[in-house]
Amino acid sequence: MAKVKFTGKVGTKRMNFMKEGSKDLHSAYYTTVETTCGQKLTIKDTDAPFGLMEADTRSEAIVKGKQFLERVGLT
Repeated sequence: MAKVKFTGKVGTKRMNFMKEGSKDLHSAYYTTVETTCGQKLTIKDTDAPFGLMEADTRSEAIVKGKQFLERVGLT
């Protein structure tokens, strides 16, 4: 399996999900990071309600994305 390399660009995407078994709508900003091949990937977070790194505001999501890149070695 090839190792993914990141460009350092962080973005966000506003997404809405319907909670299973109810009619409650969950809205949040999800962090995206760009790979060297141009793909924008969301970051997995097992503690989040839908398994993706999320934040209430766009600026919080950007900060979380930058922290993720620091953890994986791209500063």
